[in-house]
Amino acid sequence: MHSTLPEELETFRTSVRRMAERHFTDLAVKVDDGEMIPDSVRPILADIGAFGLPFSSDVGGEDGSFLAWSVLQEEIGRVMPVMGVYLQVNLLVAGILLESATPSQAEEWVPQLLNGTKSGFMAFTEPQTGSDIKMMTTRAKKVDGGWSISGNKMWISNAASADIGVIYARDPDDGLSMFLMPTTAPGFHVGAPIEIMGLRGTELNELNFDNVFVPEENLLGGKTGIKTSVLRKVMPIGKIGICSICVGLMQACLEEATRYARQRVQQGHPIIDFQSIHYLIAEMVALIEASRQMVYWAATSKDQGADAITELATTKLFVTNAALKVARMAVSVHGVYGIAKGAVVERLLRDVQVFELFEGPSEIQREMVMRAVKDIT
Repeated sequence: MHSTLPEELETFRTSVRRMAERHFTDLAVKVDDGEMIPDSVRPILADIGAFGLPFSSDVGGEDGSFLAWSVLQEEIGRVMPVMGVYLQVNLLVAGILLESATPSQAEEWVPQLLNGTKSGFMAFTEPQTGSDIKMMTTRAKKVDGGWSISGNKMWISNAASADIGVIYARDPDDGLSMFLMPTTAPGFHVGAPIEIMGLRGTELNELNFDNVFVPEENLLGGKTGIKTSVLRKVMPIGKIGICSICVGLMQACLEEATRYARQRVQQGHPIIDFQSIHYLIAEMVALIEASRQMVYWAATSKDQGADAITELATTKLFVTNAALKVARMAVSVHGVYGIAKGAVVERLLRDVQVFELFEGPSEIQREMVMRAVKDIT
C-alpha cells in the first residue's frame, strides 16, 4: 500500500523491522513456550532508541514522536507482540513521572527509564475491584519518616523484573496518591506469574505489600492526591502502544495467510487462486489499512498536543475488534493447520484476544466514545 508517512519514518521502519526479525523471531516462539523475556533485549532495544523515542532529549529521550513510536511498536508487534507490551509499560511509567514527579524524582529515574538501564511498572488494578478508583483498598499510612503501604495489586506487568514501581494507594484523606517503590523494599512481594492464553511472557503478577516502608521523598510529586488530568495525559501512551502492536500483528497474519495460500495446493491449484480465499485476504487488507490509518491519526493528534482520549478510545475499539477478525480469517485460510500448536497464526490469535482486554476492554471504550458524543451533540 502507498505510504502516507515521511520518507525518514519509512527508513526507520525498515531498520526496526530488520532488528525485530533478526533478534525476536526465534525468541517469540521460546517466550510463548514458557521462557521469560531476557535482560539481554535491553541493549538491543536501547540501540534503536526504543525506550525513550517520543520524549525530548531534555529529559533523556530521543526527540522522536508518538507517530514514530507507533511505527516502532507496529514493527515489533509484527514479529513479537509481547515485546511491545514490555516496552510500553516502561514508557508509561516514564510518562507518569514526567507529569507527576518532583524535579529530583524525575532526575533520578526518568533518564534511566528512557535509556533502558532501569525498568518500571505501574500498580493500579486490584484483585476484587479491578480499576475502580472508588473501590481501591490498598492503603498508605503516615508513619515517622514516610509511609507504610499495605494491600494487594493484580494483573501487574513487568513487576517481577523491574527496578521501581509507581504504586497507587488510598491516603489518610481518603484520596488517591502515588508512591515510588523500589522492588528491593522489605515487605514487597511478587506472586507467582499468572498464566494466560496469549501474550505469554508478559510477566503478569499479583503484588502484595506488607507494611512496606516508603520514605517521604518517594511520595510522587511531594504531596498527596493526584489530578485526573495526569491520568488523561498518560493514558494515551498505553492505547497508542496497544493499537500499534495490533496493526503489526494483523500484518503478520496477512503475510502468514498469503504465504500459506500460495503453498497449499487443492484440486491442482494453490488455494490463493480460489475466490473464497480472495474474499478473506481482501477483507484482511481493508481492515489492516483502516486500522493503520486510524492509529497514525491518533498518534499524530497526540503529537499535536491533544489529549487524544476520544480519538484513542475510538481507535482501540475499532483496531482490537479488527485484529480479532483478521486473526480469525488468517486461521480460516490455514484451515485445520491454523489451530495446530506451532502455527504462527494460532499464537497470534491467542495474543490478540488478550489485547482486546488490555488498556480497557471494548465495553469501556464504547462508553468513552459515547461520553464524547453526548458532549458535542
